Amino acid sequence: MKIKTPQEQQLEQERLAEILIVLEELFQREGATGKRVIGCLYDIAVINWVNRHVPPPFNPLLKYLAKYPRGLAQYLGLKLYLQPKCPKLITDWLYSLVEFPPPATATVELPNQEEVHKLKQQVRLLTGSLIITIVLSLGSMTLLWQRDRLQNFPLLQGKQPPTVESPLDSSPRSCPPSNNQGEDFAPECP
Repeated sequence: MKIKTPQEQQLEQERLAEILIVLEELFQREGATGKRVIGCLYDIAVINWVNRHVPPPFNPLLKYLAKYPRGLAQYLGLKLYLQPKCPKLITDWLYSLVEFPPPATATVELPNQEEVHKLKQQVRLLTGSLIITIVLSLGSMTLLWQRDRLQNFPLLQGKQPPTVESPLDSSPRSCPPSNNQGEDFAPECP
């Protein structure tokens, strides 16, 4: 890459100064255009500001009232911002488009072995901590699930199971009529 000569740097500075003068003259001559640009930016800014900072019932009223200072904002924006500041900003921006900076050389600094060893130990420690945390979490969730599931069994809670009384126990038994036609089994009757 070739470095600029002093003549090239002087020519560059002269051209930038010329661009700056042309833009200043442009903003002086085209005041109406500058006011129009400021007016459009003012309208957008007012709508965004009112929507963000004013509660909804007052939005339409404030948007309506904000139209009145538009002319003052155009005049002040032109005299205090566009004419004094924009030519320099535009010149700098245009220069940044045509200036080709030298390519940056990437320098990579490799860490020493001691740092690598420490980082590997930290990774192992964190991996082990993560595994232990996952195992303990799964174990406690399983234990809670089992405890909730076992609470539904009354024998495991230390309670006696409810006794179910049969309706046959409360009334006296009666024996059915027997057919002694070769049956080996005879029901017991009291």
